[in-house]
This record gives sequence, structure tokens and C-alpha cells, in this order.
Amino acid sequence: MSLNATPAFSPTLYAIVRNLKIMNINYFIFLFLLIFPTIGYTQPSKITEPELIFVDGGEFLIGCTYGQNHPCISDEKPSVQVELYDFWIGMHEVTNAQYAEFLSQLGNQIEGDGDWYKVDQYSLIKKQEDGSFQPIKGFENYPVTNISWFGAKKYTEWLSKKTNKYYRLPTEAEWEYAARGGQKSEGYIFSGSNIAEEVGWISDFAAESKTGWNFKKDKGIHPVGQKKANELGIHDMSGNASEWCEDYYQNFYETGINPMGAEIGSLRVLRGGSYDNKPADGRVSARNYAQHVNRFAVNKGFRVVMENDISDKINSFVTKNDFNGTILVKKKGRTIYHQSFGFANRNKNIPNSNNTKYSIASITKLFTSVIILQLVEEGKLYLNKEIVEYLPNYQGPAANKVTIHHLLTHTSGIQNCEEIRKDSIGLPDVYIDNVSTDELLHKYCSGKQIAEAGSTFNYNNGEYLILGKIIEKVTNNSYENVLKKRILNPLQMENSGLITTSSMLEDFAQGYKWNNETNVFEKDPERLYQNYFSAGAMYSTATDLIKFSDALYGNKLIDENSLKLLLTNYPQTRNYGYGLWVIYPKYNRTVVKVSQRFGRIWGVNTLLSSFLDHDITVIVLANTDKVFVSEFQNIIGEQILN
Repeated sequence: MSLNATPAFSPTLYAIVRNLKIMNINYFIFLFLLIFPTIGYTQPSKITEPELIFVDGGEFLIGCTYGQNHPCISDEKPSVQVELYDFWIGMHEVTNAQYAEFLSQLGNQIEGDGDWYKVDQYSLIKKQEDGSFQPIKGFENYPVTNISWFGAKKYTEWLSKKTNKYYRLPTEAEWEYAARGGQKSEGYIFSGSNIAEEVGWISDFAAESKTGWNFKKDKGIHPVGQKKANELGIHDMSGNASEWCEDYYQNFYETGINPMGAEIGSLRVLRGGSYDNKPADGRVSARNYAQHVNRFAVNKGFRVVMENDISDKINSFVTKNDFNGTILVKKKGRTIYHQSFGFANRNKNIPNSNNTKYSIASITKLFTSVIILQLVEEGKLYLNKEIVEYLPNYQGPAANKVTIHHLLTHTSGIQNCEEIRKDSIGLPDVYIDNVSTDELLHKYCSGKQIAEAGSTFNYNNGEYLILGKIIEKVTNNSYENVLKKRILNPLQMENSGLITTSSMLEDFAQGYKWNNETNVFEKDPERLYQNYFSAGAMYSTATDLIKFSDALYGNKLIDENSLKLLLTNYPQTRNYGYGLWVIYPKYNRTVVKVSQRFGRIWGVNTLLSSFLDHDITVIVLANTDKVFVSEFQNIIGEQILN
């Protein structure tokens, strides 16, 4: 190393070494003694990611199809149509060297009444005196076997955290589609050939490898990638080690988009055949299964799947458009993106974080509609009853004309509460008038009928203010207390509530509006947050909102019939249901049913969006109006559903 070169250790250590040189001390000896005790502790562990092959999604028949050239087992029939999105899959099975890295960091833990990695006479990974794990020399590039399904699953979770990507086990449908060659399929019996010996280490053709059941002389597994690859460039899908899949086993196939198999079970799917199976077990349609922890584990391994990474696209858009806020994306029960950008308070240089509380504006309406539907389920409200039924002192002309349903769908025909302004340039009076909610109802939500009830969609915060007062009247409690009792407390949404002028919220994002003329952010005007009441006064975090979304669409807040009412496109509502929109955008070749609830108040700019048939939720909480938040929904849709 040149004395003038910048060394690969800390600047402080480098300064010490330079001083020792000046003092004519043998700094090389000193440096070795200083660094040696820290070797293995200060250096980051190397993570060797599996090499991946991109699989272009499409439709195919899963199961025993024409040309398999062998009597089909009953659970391979009948074949059904399946559609898959794009994904990446391991070119090879995960190796002993790769799995040893995982064991060295997390240890070999017990899950499901068995070790992740079974230590016995067949083990090709050994624990060292220092606690690390190393493959037996010469077996580094062999597929890891002797693992439980839990051990395979945990590896993918660990790899996801280490790489900030989304690794998992393949579904059975993904595995078979990839084994068949995807869109490049030539219709082979085995993965890449009609001749088993060309592509797989199956018992009739497997050679001695000192890895089999007798270890010394039996046929066994072989290093990955020695046989011919299939049409996509993937190796060993017709024999080497049997491979764990994500799915619970059931003796028939499910059709549809990205099928996941049974929801519960005691067995997991295995695919691909192994060195101790007959050629028929290496066919692309052949199925097998085992318990999660299996005592005959020496022939069981796995390969990984990675879903399209959305991070690069989102981060690029964020940088290009100067986005300020928090974004959370959850898919199939797992958060795949959660990051924050910009400043919660520009004057104090306080950055936004994943724990920042934001005004969620009109997302509040969705909470209000859920409470209304809860009361309907309990027989305390009726959707077809008029306002006067619940608010006998309501003085507007809509009292005996407008129903709960009309209020929920913005088809009441009542004059918009924001049209009343003393100053045509300033804020609507309803947001600066320091009066009670009863007075708000009287002064701003009891106006004239400008359209016949039910005839026209006209978005009006006043309708949801009326709903909030109806909730208070029916429950004999404040809206805030009802919100806490029915939603926030049961879901442990500890960082959510109503904003008032007296609220002293920590970690709260100040709103800023972008001025196109001056090219600067301007602080939102002062207004009375509490006057948005049940139409828009809530604050929350992305972490809390995902709890709400999961519970809502999981029928934990309202029942299935109520959820259908919530998501119905009613006549004249412009795709609006009860407090949200239901739309059908097309992302690449897929038409998707999406529920979306925007919230906008000056710089406040929020979105709660759910891809209803795909278990994907998108939450965007921004405290500036410079970026239209639906752009993130489109980016994510294009990336995930392509």
C-alpha cells in the first residue's frame, strides 16, 4: 500500500498511522496488531445473491397436458388455465455456500418442531468453533439440502432484508411455468428436453457423488448448472434436489391470476424430482409434497423467486419531482416499500420520517362511512331514511328529502358548504369560523337544494359534516370518541386522531403549497382544522393507515355485505361509492379493480389505494401539492402488474 493512498479503514485510524510514520515507529506492525482483533466484527458480511432469470409472465395450462408422455397422477388433473405476472427466478437452486452465509448470521434456529437446517450424517454444512457455518470443502456449489420448508422460507425473508428486495419461494404455478420455459416453451416433457438425462440428475442417470443416503457410495446431488438449461436458461428443474414451493398442497389446481393454492394445510408442495426419484417424477407437471419439517430431508432443497423491484422507479420519480412525504406499499401481507422524503417542517429543517403524522384530509370520509355502515349493521341507522329522522332540528330544505345514502354518495343536491365566502380570494368561511359543529351544521350545511336528491354527483364536504353530526346523535357521543372506540383503539392506531387548534402534535407535517410563479413552497394558510370535522380533520401515519386498510378489506370493521355497498358504483356518482372511488385502470395487459380515496387540502396531498383483486395497498402521504399522488399508484401498478 502506498503511504499516500487512502486506506480502506477509518480516517481516525489513518491519522494514527501517519503520526506513527512521522515518529519512525514501525506502523505496519502496529496497524496489524490494532486491526487484527476486529477482523470478522467490523467488516460487513458479504451476501451472495442467487443469480436470477427474468420470466415474462403470461397464460398457460398448469397440470398434465398433452405431450407429457406418461400416465398422469390424479392430482395433476385436470389442467387449468392460469395467468402469471412477470417475475425473476433462480437460475440454480440455492447452494450450500449461499445458505451457510444465512446460517452464520442468524444461526440454526428451531421452527415448527425442527431445525431450519437438519444436522446429521448427510449434512454438507458444518458449524465452526467461532459459531459460523461453512460448507464441507468441495461441496460449496452443491444445492443445499437437509432443510425444512421453514428454513427455506426464512432464508428468503433474510435475503429480502439484506438486499431491500422482495425475495420469496416460488408458487407452484410460477415453478411449473418457469420449468416449462414460460413463453419460450417448446412443450418438453422435462424442463428443457424430452430426454431426462440431458437436463436432470434423476436416479436412473445420477452418478455417485458422496452425498446420497449412504453418503459414501450412493447416488446423490451434484453441483448446480452441470446439466443442459431449459428454454429460459434455468438449470436442474427436472432432478437434483426436490424444491420447496410457497403453496400448501391440495390435490387439485386453482385457476385464475397468480393462484396461491390452499389457505391452510399440513403439507407443502415440492416440485422437480430429486436424484433418488424415477424419471417420471422429473416431468414438468409432476407433483410431490411433504410436511414442513420432514425427517427425510436429504433430497430437499429450493430456489428463490424475486418480484419486480419497484424501488428504482419510485425513487427516480421522487427525485425528479421533488416529492415530500411518505410512501408505503404492501403486497400479499408484506410491506415491500416504505420510505420518506423531504421535510415535515422546512423552517426548522425537520425531515419527514416513516413515523411522521400527516393530515389525511378527505381520507377521513372513509372512516366516517365505515362508522355509518357499522351503525346500519346494528340497526341504529337506515340508509334510506332522511336527515330529519336522526337530526329533528335540522333546518335546511333537504331535511325530509335527502337520505343517508344521498349524503354518502355526494348526491344530496345541497349547496356546497365552501361556496359561502366573505372574501372571494380567501378561505371559505366554513374553515375559519370559530364556532361549534352545531353552528357549522346550521350556517354552512343547511343551504338550498341546487339539484334534486339522487340526481347529480356534487362533491361537498358539508354532506360528511352532516353524517358526523348524525353519528353523534345516534351514539350520544362525540364523533372523536366514536372514532376512537370503533376504529382507532381496536386497531391500535395509536398515531391517529382528530386535529384541533389545541392539538400539540409531535412529528406533524406542515403543509406547503407550490407557487409556480416564484418557484418556492409557501406555508399553507392558517385555518381551523377542527371545522373539517368528520369530512377531513383526521391525522395519521402510513403505518396506522395500513392497519385500517387491512381491517376494512379483511371484513374486520364491516361485514361482507356492507363492504359491497361501500364499493358499489352508484348511478350519477362518477365511480364514487361510499366515501371512495372505484375505478378500473389498465396496467399493461391487466385491467385492475382499484378503490382509491384521495385527500387534498392546499398542500396536503394524500392517497389510500387498494388493488382489490391483487392484495396490493398503496399509501401516499404528502405535505406538498407539487406531485399528484395518483402518479405513484400508476407507477406501482405498471411495475407490479406487468
